[in-house]
Amino acid sequence: MKIYILTDMEGVSGIVSFDECAPSSPNFTRSKRLATLEVNAAIEGILSTGDHEIVVFDGHGPGGIEFELLHKSARLVMGRPVDMLFYMDKEQYDACMIIGQHAMRNTPFANLHHTFNSKTVISLTINNHLIGEAGVAALRAGIYDIPTILLSGDRAACDEIETIIPNIHTCEVKKGLNTTSAVCLAPEMAREKIKSSAAFAMNHMSDIKPYKLEPPYIAEWVFFDSKELIPYMNKDYCKIIQPNKVQIYAEDMEDLIKNKLWGF
Repeated sequence: MKIYILTDMEGVSGIVSFDECAPSSPNFTRSKRLATLEVNAAIEGILSTGDHEIVVFDGHGPGGIEFELLHKSARLVMGRPVDMLFYMDKEQYDACMIIGQHAMRNTPFANLHHTFNSKTVISLTINNHLIGEAGVAALRAGIYDIPTILLSGDRAACDEIETIIPNIHTCEVKKGLNTTSAVCLAPEMAREKIKSSAAFAMNHMSDIKPYKLEPPYIAEWVFFDSKELIPYMNKDYCKIIQPNKVQIYAEDMEDLIKNKLWGF
């Protein structure tokens, strides 16, 4: 089978501040190492179940994977810009895993919670469903009938994905106390847990269906500042409904995620 792994950094054990996720931080190299080794643990779990092909997409904006440490069996999609389908439309995959995930903004007891951009976005809904980055990732996979079978991250991120994908497997590696503090598993324990969770998910994916919503689609961004609405102005598929809120209309989820949602 061919497995797609989407990575992020804010849900990795041992990373508890936004500063640690930024290239300007002296701790950024450490954060990339911690994130990469959690991804490697998932890869090891996948490979323990058979000879599978693995594609990793580095989903952390400025890059969150230490390339020289990445497991030799994986290929890495890295760098920017990339279109918002995140390479998922370029190859055929049998399953998707999300490693290092955080919860959406304003989730109680969530470490490093945010929705795409901690400085600009208050919330995103699609068809009246409040949704975070994990949910959008699962919808992206669902376009191509790919089930999302595993998520690792903090407890709040695990709870979030479990509410929208029945039977998904989750792996908690830390529990948020507030936005910038958490109780974290030791690195080796987190990796062992991810490895076993990935193997279990591979062997128990038959009851997990691709995540989809019924068309047509109405997406709604709420921003902190009205200037964020500028890219959506004068577009026939958008409607400004409040000074900081825009609705985006689409008949097709691929079109929504690739072309319309981001205001490009």
